[in-house]
Amino acid sequence: MVALIILGVLLAILVLILLIPVGVDLGYEEGKLHVSAKVMGMLLQIFPKPPPDPNKKPKEKKPKKEKPKEEPKEGEEKPKKKLKLNFNKDELLELVKVALKGFGKFGKKFKVDRFVLRYVAAGWDPAETAITYGWVNAALSSLAPLCRERFTVKDCEVRTDIDFLADWMHLDFGLCVTIRIGQILGTVFGIGFGALKILLKNKLRLRREARLNPPEPETKTAETDEQTDNSTIQEEERKQP
Repeated sequence: MVALIILGVLLAILVLILLIPVGVDLGYEEGKLHVSAKVMGMLLQIFPKPPPDPNKKPKEKKPKKEKPKEEPKEGEEKPKKKLKLNFNKDELLELVKVALKGFGKFGKKFKVDRFVLRYVAAGWDPAETAITYGWVNAALSSLAPLCRERFTVKDCEVRTDIDFLADWMHLDFGLCVTIRIGQILGTVFGIGFGALKILLKNKLRLRREARLNPPEPETKTAETDEQTDNSTIQEEERKQP
């Protein structure tokens, strides 16, 4: 009974860990870049690094102990195992399909909590500035339906403008995405098992080809070895009185 309770508690803890949402919050505003990790709704600043706490005492660095290097003995060399992979076009295509399917499902599981894009076209040449402004709007209008289909966006702000008096363009960008740990592991395992099946097929195919096309026997080497043995025997007989 105690073992079942412990097992149930461990399973509950594992489920809770898999349900933890993690993500990243990055942005480029007013010429400054910031990157933060997001865990259970809490932001942990990564870049730029937060200033150190003046009240915190610095840790003393312990000297590292150098391990003695073991020299290999003479005549002893460990054989290195090499994984032979000789994929054909069909197997490579299957690998690409497995990866694309996995990443496609992975993209649907992302939740975009915040997406900000503010773009102001500007430049020295008014005609080129107008062309760039039109191209950016056309690109955004073509990508918007695909993003709505692939991702769940909570807060979205996209603005474009044009300024013929400014010399440089202005860009503000912000993105915050979250996903659960279990969803990440599920996608990774799905891609891994699909790739493992293809690797097993490749190994079986190589074994089958090796059976059908065995290597040619080395007859010449055997003949040369017999000739050398006969020559050494004849020389020893001559040396004898």
